[in-house]
Amino acid sequence: MTNAVIIDAVRTPMGKRNGSLKDWHPVDLAAHTLRALVERSDLDPALVDDVIMGCVMQVGDQAGNVGRNAALAAGFPESVTGTSIDRQCGSSQQAAHFAAQGVMAGAYDVVIAAGVESMTRVPMGASFLPGSMPFGPKVFERFDLIPQGISAERIAEKWDISRLANDEFALQSQLRAARATDEGRFDREIIPVPV
Repeated sequence: MTNAVIIDAVRTPMGKRNGSLKDWHPVDLAAHTLRALVERSDLDPALVDDVIMGCVMQVGDQAGNVGRNAALAAGFPESVTGTSIDRQCGSSQQAAHFAAQGVMAGAYDVVIAAGVESMTRVPMGASFLPGSMPFGPKVFERFDLIPQGISAERIAEKWDISRLANDEFALQSQLRAARATDEGRFDREIIPVPV
């Protein structure tokens, strides 16, 4: 079995809803990132076997296979395939898993795992039509589908996670991220985006 290795990782800066990246179409923003990756890695895009892109809300500006469209917008040859996957909050992570599995299985030599989500252009919940029931009656029969807040309370109770412990963990995570940012640990992976 072939080992899968990560050659490089790039990303845009994080943005805020209606912030400095609001005018970037998600396809173009993803394409900008793909171009930066192949340029920085000195990789001929024609060698890329596939672009696997995680995206939760695949409607509106992110519809029509955003992964493939981003590869085309980045100037990759038409021979480079692209796909989009939705595994909710784990979509980009799943893209990385599928990419690694493809390399390990011998299906790919070079694959790009990526993700895109513009919460400004395609707000959370945009893929649900008013009055629709995306889970279907059989799922509701099987599971007690409840809001995330109530679900969090149930999980905390089941696993005996106190509010204090949860808040301390969250604070520690934020402090670590701030320290890593101050120390420049993310500088190499963040590419500039003209605004």
